[in-house]
Amino acid sequence: MAKKRRLFTVATPLGYAVFLTRDRWRQIVRQKHPALAGREKEVRACLESPVHVRESAKESEVHLYYRPVDDVHLCVVVAPTEQDERFVVTAYFTKNIKKGTELWTS
Repeated sequence: MAKKRRLFTVATPLGYAVFLTRDRWRQIVRQKHPALAGREKEVRACLESPVHVRESAKESEVHLYYRPVDDVHLCVVVAPTEQDERFVVTAYFTKNIKKGTELWTS
């Protein structure tokens, strides 16, 4: 099966690559979080240079990347694939950083 069209693939401070596909991005900005429309560069920056990375309290393989934007945090949620990569599940703005084991802090 061919790889889905990717908007980007970036290296993260945790040593793995994360990718975002066009289809996933459309779903995020059209259905879930329209406030993120046009903010792909900020999502990419959040993955490359996060302030915090936490392990999800519910699923340890899911990681939450946080970076301040204006007066809130951008949160990018990533999960593993079958290969040695992870993919963006969703992204959103939040005022609170969720509980969970701290994996990275800048």
